[in-house]
This record gives sequence, C-alpha cells and structure tokens, in this order.
Amino acid sequence: MLTSSLARAEPAAAHDHSLDEGACGLEPPGAWYVPMPGPRPHETRRLSAAEPPVVRREPRTSASGTKAGLPQTRQRVGALSGKVVYLSPGHGFTRSAPLSRWATQRPNTWAVVEDLISAEVLNQYLLPMLTGAGATVVPLREPDLNRHMAIVDDGQAGYAEDGAGFESSAQPGWATPPTPMGNGVEPFGLGTTRLMATARAATASATWTPELPAEGSYHVYVSYAADPSRAPDAHYVVKHAGGESHFRVNQRRHGGTWVLLGRFYFKAGQHPDSGAVVALNDTAEGGTVSLDAVRFGGGSGVIGDDAMAPLPRPRYEESARYHVQFSGAPFEVYAPSGANALSNERNADVTARPRFAAWLHEEGEDAVYLAWHTNASLSGSVSGTEAYVYGPNPVDGTLDFTGVPGSDVLAQALLDEFARDLRREVDPSWRVRNLRSANLGEVNPRHNDEMPSVLLEVAYHDNVTDSNRLKEPVFRRVAARAILQGLIKYYAARDGVPVVLPPEAPEAVAALNGSAGTVELRWAAPPANPDEEGRDAPTGYRVYQSADGLGWDDGTDEAGLSFRATLAPGTTRYFRVAAVSAGGEGFPSPTVGVRTPAGEEAAPVLVVNGFERLDAAQACAEALDNYDLAAPVRLLLETMNDGTYVRRHGAALAHAGLAFDSATRAAVAANLVTVGGPYRLVDWFTGRGGAGGAGPSREEQDALRGFVMQGGHLLLSGSHVTSALAVGSVEDQAFLADILRAAPGGAGSWPPPFSVEGLPGEWLAQLSGVGLDDGTRGGYAVGVTDVLMPASGGTRVLRYAGTGMAAGVASAPNGRVLLLGMPFEGIVSPVHRAGLLSSFLVQAGLLTEAPPPPAGESGAAGLLTACVTARGVDPHPPPEPEPEPEPEPHVVDVLPQFYPLGDAGCGCGAGGGTGTALWVLLGVIVQLRRARRRGDDAGR
Repeated sequence: MLTSSLARAEPAAAHDHSLDEGACGLEPPGAWYVPMPGPRPHETRRLSAAEPPVVRREPRTSASGTKAGLPQTRQRVGALSGKVVYLSPGHGFTRSAPLSRWATQRPNTWAVVEDLISAEVLNQYLLPMLTGAGATVVPLREPDLNRHMAIVDDGQAGYAEDGAGFESSAQPGWATPPTPMGNGVEPFGLGTTRLMATARAATASATWTPELPAEGSYHVYVSYAADPSRAPDAHYVVKHAGGESHFRVNQRRHGGTWVLLGRFYFKAGQHPDSGAVVALNDTAEGGTVSLDAVRFGGGSGVIGDDAMAPLPRPRYEESARYHVQFSGAPFEVYAPSGANALSNERNADVTARPRFAAWLHEEGEDAVYLAWHTNASLSGSVSGTEAYVYGPNPVDGTLDFTGVPGSDVLAQALLDEFARDLRREVDPSWRVRNLRSANLGEVNPRHNDEMPSVLLEVAYHDNVTDSNRLKEPVFRRVAARAILQGLIKYYAARDGVPVVLPPEAPEAVAALNGSAGTVELRWAAPPANPDEEGRDAPTGYRVYQSADGLGWDDGTDEAGLSFRATLAPGTTRYFRVAAVSAGGEGFPSPTVGVRTPAGEEAAPVLVVNGFERLDAAQACAEALDNYDLAAPVRLLLETMNDGTYVRRHGAALAHAGLAFDSATRAAVAANLVTVGGPYRLVDWFTGRGGAGGAGPSREEQDALRGFVMQGGHLLLSGSHVTSALAVGSVEDQAFLADILRAAPGGAGSWPPPFSVEGLPGEWLAQLSGVGLDDGTRGGYAVGVTDVLMPASGGTRVLRYAGTGMAAGVASAPNGRVLLLGMPFEGIVSPVHRAGLLSSFLVQAGLLTEAPPPPAGESGAAGLLTACVTARGVDPHPPPEPEPEPEPEPHVVDVLPQFYPLGDAGCGCGAGGGTGTALWVLLGVIVQLRRARRRGDDAGR
C-alpha cells in the first residue's frame, strides 16, 4: 500500500478499502514506489520516423472476399497513422478484502456506474474511431466485450508448424498460468517462444487453431518476443467465418504482450474452417519471426487466490491492474509499492495504468496517454466537462502545470472540441471548464514521463442531468468523437499539417437487384459538419460485402455513390458502406442486402429497415445486487440497435427461396428506392421505432396505403407501431384502422410476455413457444410490446403465450396485411422466424407451401445476464439527524481517500471549488469514523 502514517495506523487484516488513500487517483504525501523497470533489450534503440507501425493491414489486390473482418474495428490509414494512443477507461472491478468479494471502485449513482460507463464508451466508440483514423491503440483494460476466450500457445494443442526453418528461442513467452492466476505470476515469463526463418516467398507457416466455445465476434491478439533482429513485416492471416484478413506486424516493437489485430466473427468448435490464425514466413525486410501464443476473445476473470476466486464476469469490467498483469507487465508495473500493494489494489490500479504505458512505450514512439473518467461533487449540483494535467497542487480548480510537455496543449485541444461538439449536438448550455492541474497519479510523470498525458472528467455522474446524459448513446458517441477530433487537431497543429477528419456514417443505403444477376448498391453522402468547413467531408467510400451479415470482406473502394456487382442466381449478399477521407474511415452504414432471383423475374420483396431508434429508453439494466450495485443501466449496442437486423429478415426470405431487395428508411425518403413498382410484398420493420420511438411518417403511410390498395402485400412489425399511430393525427389513426385493420388492445406491461404463439384454428396455429429476445439471447430487448385488437376486417392470428392478448392481426383490405405488435427480428429462433414468414408468404400467394424448417439453434448467448428495470441510488440523500457529540478529533497530516464520504470521481470534488479546508475536514471525518469503530470494537 502507499506509505503514510494513516495507512500504518491499522493492521492489514482490518484494513478497509473504502478509506484507501489514492483510490480517487491522488498521490498522497510520502508515497513510495519501486523504480520502474529498465528498458527491455529491444527498446534500447530509438525508433526512426520511418519505423513501421506495430500493426498494419496487408495491402492486397486479390478479388473481393479473400479478406474479412468487422468494418468497425479495421486498422486503416488516416490522420493518426503512426501515432500510438494509450487508452485508459479508468476504474473497474477490484478485489476488496473487507468485503471478501470483488467490487467496483465507484457505486451506482442514478443507475450509472463509472467503472462500467468508461469501458462501454471506449470499447464501443472511441477505440474503433481511433483505429479507423489510423492510430495504434493500446487499451489499458480488456477491450473485448465477449466473455468467451480461447488461447493457443506454441507447442500446445491446436498449434502446428508446416515446412522447414523452425527452432526454439531462448526468449521467454506466454504459458498458461495456474488457475486461479496468483498475484505474483507473470504469464509471459512462464513459457517459451519459437523462431521461424523467413524468405521472400512463403515456404513455411505456423497455425493456431482454437476451440471456440461459442459462435460470435472475438478480438484476436498475437504475442511474440520482440528483438531488433525480428521481421518488421511478419505476415499474419486471420481465417474466420467471413474469409481472411491479412496483417503485417512489426516484431521489433511491443513484444511480450498481447497485440490486437482486430475483431472477427467465428463459428464455434475447433477446425480451420471455424477459425485460425496463420503466420507465414514471407517478408520483404528479412529477419526472423517469433512465434508465441494467440488469443481469441476477452474472457472472464483469471486472477484470484484461495481467499477470493477470479471475477466471474467479463474481463473488460476488471480494473487495469489485472489486465496489466495478464498482459505481461512485470511486478514493478502492476504493484508499484512492492508486496504491500497487494493489500491495496485500488491504489495499484491507478498507477498500473500509466506505468504500463511507460513500460510498453519505446523511445521515439509518437504517443499520448488519454484517460476517460466521470466525476462527482459533494453536493450533486456540479455538472459539465473538465480536463486535468499534472501539477503539484490538490484538486482545487487551479492550473499549475508541471507534467510532461505537450499535455496542457493536448488537454486544451480536447476541451475546445468538447465545448464545440457537445454544445452543437447535445446541449447548447453544456459547461466546459478551464483546464486544471492536480497531483493525480494517472498523469504523474513519476509513473509515466514519456508522453503527454491527460485525464478527462467527461460529466458528473452524481448530477441528475449529467447522469441522464451519460445514459444516452448520442452523448457517448459525440463525446468520443470529440476526443478523436481534438486529438487530430492537436497533432495537426503540432506537426503543421492541415486538419482532416474521418467522415460520418451514411444513413441512406439501398441494395437493389437488376437484370442478369446485376446488383446495385446506392447510397447518399453523409452530411458534412458545418463547423468543420468540409474537413470531415468524404472523398470516397468503402463497400463491404458479406454472405451472412456476420463476417465481412476487406472492402472495395468507390469514388461515387453507387456500386455494382454480378452475383449468381439465388445468391444472398449483404452490404455496408463506410465513408472515407484522408482523415480515416468512419463507422459503417446499417446493413442492407439482396437475394438474386433464380431467373429474369424481378425480386418480389422489398425489406425496409425503419428501426432507427437508439436512445436510453432501449437500454437494459443488469441486476448486480451481489456487488451492491442494485441494477445499473448497461449501454451495449448489440443489445439495443447495431443496425444489422436486415440479415434476420433476409435469412427467413432466403430460406423461402425468394429474392429480395432492401433499404434503410432514409433511403426511401431520399428516393433511392420506391415502395411499389415491381414488388409484391413490402416487409417494413420498425423494431422499437424510429427516432424517439416514432412510427411510420405521413409520407410513408401514404406510400404503403397506395401499395396495399393496389394489391400489394405488407408485413409491418415493431414494438410501437400501433401505439404510436393510435395517439397520432387523424390520418395516423385512419391508416391504422383502414390499412392495418387494428387498434390498441390494452397497455403493455413490463416485463412483457417473452413468448408468442399462433391462435388455434388460424394459419399460424402451428407456431408455439416462439421466444422473444429480452436482450440476453443474442439480439436486442424488444421492450414493452404492443397489445393488438382487430378492427373491422382484421383477425387475430398470433397471441402472447398464456394470455388472450393479440400479438398479430391479419387482414386483406386489398393485398394481404400482417401487423405484428412485436419486432419480427426480435424472435430468437431462426426456425420460428422462417416459419412465421413462410406461412405469411403462403397466405399472400408468393409460396404454394411452406418449406421445411431450417436447421438452426434457438438463439445465441448475449452480452447481458439479465435485462431488468433500472434501480439507481441517490448519492446525496437527505442528511441524517445530528449524531451525539463526538470526542475531540485528531487532524491527520495526510490526505485520506474520501470517496465514500461523497466524492465519487477522480476530480475529488474540484467542481465545487473546494480547497485545503475540505481536505482537512475530511481527514477529521475519517478519524472520527475510525475512533467510533475502535470504540465499538472495544465495547464488544
């Protein structure tokens, strides 16, 4: 633990982590740390300006489909090429000896927990933004949300070598540590590494084939022993469900740790077709290739002991202290106060973050350190954004900067961008304070004097208004993008180059069949930000293709707003479009897709994705009572709206053998596709609604009305279609009554019935036990669904299981219409989705009979263990009655950790303008509490 008179006042067995010094990130007086380890052998040289990045995509000219990966985690080139960002998501779960369990470092306040928020934002938004702009990102906590993990080590099961030129190396490497992994274990020193000789053309290879426990998206990491004699262009190939992705890795850098390649979709099991990583020995630069372990996925906790088992939750929720140890850093990095630090891992967590960055950083590496936190005050009345750099002063709102040069310039660039973006897109009155300094351990040069370092307090989680902002995806996205753009502008000013920013994602996208197997993809340019004067305008686009909407190819560059491909009859293909510029690549569009006809006939079905909603109301809360956290809100995009749900409709249509086109709702509004024309059926899904839960617009209703009245068939599904129309205008209500032939049948309830079934005697009678997703089964939570009642001409055909409440109403005002009060894509089982849709296609005359059910599972495991109503805690409850007079206090001369007494953030109440008096007062309170405890103990 940190050395101080207060820390020595009690024996370790009675130590209470809630009173640890430094847990809010402050460096208490008299703190002592072991020296940082010296540079490793491969770090003794200074990197040249021409040194290749650690990881880069292998440029290839082969046909589309030979390389793959998920578009949003691609390592590309852009404004941050050649830069390294050490990214700190702040606090996480740590072991608490007094509690005898794992605990977050921040509590539930208004249903948000800082430890979870930070990881969610950085892993889902900022990390992919930075990699899209070309940066090498080193996460200081596990970035993969996937709780599954498989590691294949050299010489172990799943590892194979082919060809000649292999030998053992004297350099150590990864070996699977004991279970649980103890405090002093350094896993990258337990094993061995291999060497592979190189050649101009590939003559040998090493393959790592994992046994993956579940289908899903996994981050893939490689490890190796770095050395100046290694190849700077070691060739790695990731083989997975979508094809292959090729990388070049500079093995002269960042060895002895996990190096992230990207995120990929894999099938379950152990087979090269399910997934593998291959190292080839071809190189243009010479040298040898080091072979060690390959990791797939984030996994759950591995560090524990006899007294406390590892964290039984996803590893990305653990604090950096454990990730740093798992990632190969030596004891001096993750336990900087020596053996005593093991009794105070909250303090060690603070310093492990910057020490790991300094340990991995190499001389000449162009790097910065960024930490994301949220703050709290003593009153709950403080709000807004702050940035901190290092200074000797306490957190008192002043600036006395003594940190690494450039930190203050970077911090100011980030603050300026926060002010600009949040005021434009979130709240015109959003408060951004002046730059501040403090003796915070995370930005202290004693732990990391090698790069500019900034700690951001993005909002105040104990302020009701700010906490509500933190629950909104739009706030998180804009805040993350402000960090990206502020960082780009910092480097541009420093290097004297123009500012060029990555563009936004296209929203209007349509995939349409043409003649003779020709498919055309159309899109509209995303709007440029008017404040940026065109600096984020796209200069081109990258079109990604997928056979199943899960694994993606490496993309095809296009200069214009359309793309053509020729596909064989009966081929299903999905597409996403990302805008690109010299600044980098933005996030991809929602998924659209086609299935080509068997002959010359036009595709009979148009699928329209009207599910645009992404707001806090869609978020699940996860019951974490075992950790004294009640039920905080979790914002995990895959359980809310990740824009991929066309693939579920497309798979059901493909099973029926029908060709289809598809488009986003925005593409219909942009006239990229017309409702009607050659189509016989429109499958329009709204999920949980448009923006804010809105139903079909007036223009959309008119188009659908005209389509149905001319004999077209309509499948309209979503949780809020009926309820939104029923409280709308007279025209909305007329569309509900005249075309959909339905009315509200009563209020929905929470939780809703999560199973539907066909009504006996109706054409869906064969459906039973049709489960709906609650956010834990591989999709998104369907929320409170609509209860329907047939209007004149309507018939109940589907009901919520075990109730008399209708979930589906069919009618035939002219063409056949099926209205579902719940999302079609929210049905968990692909068998049930195919069965329901095929039955409707028979009713509509597009099929003569339903095909046999497809083979498929009833749903994958999701990212959440539960989806419940949020339960928050008021961090500033009314004061209790005045206690009896206490003994005269003794004022200590060191700073205690006073977070449980009211300050929940690393700023430690700075927003309230407090100063030295508060520090003394809190020291008094701590002593009073301890005196009372000692008195109680003596009485017992």
